Amino acid sequence: MRIVLISIAAIAAFLGIIMAILPFGTIGVLPGIVAIISGFGAYFLSKKQLKPQKLSLLFLTIGVLVIVASGSKSFWVKDEVAVDEEFQQKEEQSKEEAIEELKEIESELEEIEDDLEEIESE
Repeated sequence: MRIVLISIAAIAAFLGIIMAILPFGTIGVLPGIVAIISGFGAYFLSKKQLKPQKLSLLFLTIGVLVIVASGSKSFWVKDEVAVDEEFQQKEEQSKEEAIEELKEIESELEEIEDDLEEIESE
């Protein structure tokens, strides 16, 4: 049972570290809580069976650090959507160019129609 709890704590600590680094928000707290709970369980089982407790304390510490990192990340990192001025200017410019091209095509079409009318009248 001690090995199972240490394994669960290791997996939870690893997932917590990943979630604390990547932009998961405060969801990274959940694996930290699981790591702390299973780390405590492994610590008390190790103490009861008189086995080394260093590994369970390590994952307990990592769980606490993951919770602190994920929790404080919400205060330090602000999720904002930035307005891209360059993209808006390019979009407006491409619309203007498209309108100009359409006007040129329309004038060419009118010239062709005039030429056809002259040919038909002859």
